[in-house]
Amino acid sequence: MQTELSEQSLGRATSKRTRAMQTTDHIVRVILFACALLLVITIIAVFVYVGMNGIQSFSDYGGSQFPTFFTSNNWNAFPDSGLPTFGARDFIIGSAITTFFSTIIAAPLAFCVALFFNELAPKGLIRFCQPLLEIFVGIPSVVIGFLGLVVIGPFIGNLVAPITHSATGGYGFAIAIIVLIIMILPTITSVSIDALRAVPSSVREASYALGSTRWQTMWKAILPAAAPALVTAVILGLSRAIGETLAVSMVLGGSSLPDNLFSLQGFFTPTTSITREIVQDFQESAGSPARDAIWLLAFTLLVISFLFICVSRYFASRSVYK
Repeated sequence: MQTELSEQSLGRATSKRTRAMQTTDHIVRVILFACALLLVITIIAVFVYVGMNGIQSFSDYGGSQFPTFFTSNNWNAFPDSGLPTFGARDFIIGSAITTFFSTIIAAPLAFCVALFFNELAPKGLIRFCQPLLEIFVGIPSVVIGFLGLVVIGPFIGNLVAPITHSATGGYGFAIAIIVLIIMILPTITSVSIDALRAVPSSVREASYALGSTRWQTMWKAILPAAAPALVTAVILGLSRAIGETLAVSMVLGGSSLPDNLFSLQGFFTPTTSITREIVQDFQESAGSPARDAIWLLAFTLLVISFLFICVSRYFASRSVYK
């Protein structure tokens, strides 16, 4: 009888613990679901709010015209007389140029650093350098922009003075590209290091077993195996580059594209981009059609960044090794 009572008590206690664990699991699931739902709602709300304010520009009196907004370079948000004109082609091209060149320069450098960290560097050096790399990722953009403005800009200005014949030769695409390289290189490198570490060791072993050298293994086995994740790293860096505002605005120094865009001098001439225009004119545009036009610029930038993220997720899903 005593044994039966003990078994019944143990069963009741076990049942209570099971119910408590189930209740706890349910509460945790609800909390996590609420957090995920809040994140989704926040992202959708940002898109809807920015999009509604931006698209309203097409219906404003004196507002933007489609497709002129994307094809014209005539941007005069605050005319002395008459209606304003909004042509954002120069801003879009400026953002595309700085983003493209900074990414194609930073990506190979990042891959080389990642390969060195994973395949060649001694462990002591990795333990010392990787925290520095992670700290570098978190440096505020205003610090890098200020560095570009007071150090890199004057240096480049003096260097290219015989080409530009201008006191503003330190401004333009060249310095903006250098600043963006400094900003996105740690990001691409960090993600690339993780991507290369995720490659199974069997890939390296198989390559060495076939008689490949270390260089051949890195070039023909490891990099192809990590290619989808490396593409993701590049697109994340590219997304940061195109959306960077303060640092780029500090060093571009212009309001339109240079006349000689496709020349060496054009890269050392003050120019503009989407983010610079937003920073420069948003405060002055309150209560005018220019406010909605700038919202439309912001929405254009948001859509471009979102497309980049979609592309990165697509490549990430096409993993070589499941």
